[in-house]
Amino acid sequence: MKNLFIKILRWGLRLHSLFHIIEFSSAIMESAYLTALIAFTAALIEILASIYLPREHIHFKGVISDVHEKCD
Repeated sequence: MKNLFIKILRWGLRLHSLFHIIEFSSAIMESAYLTALIAFTAALIEILASIYLPREHIHFKGVISDVHEKCD
């Protein structure tokens, strides 16, 4: 069940980043370069998060979380 949730979350991030790519293209066409930069940065962060974050193991400890690949 957890693996299915992670797959859905990963693809949701990728789909959401697709909307940022569309927003980036629209901003370029309108010469809104600051908006384009923000949209591109958001898309890049979401794509990278969908690839790298699900492989990590996280212990939530209030404000600061302990993140590592394997639990000792």
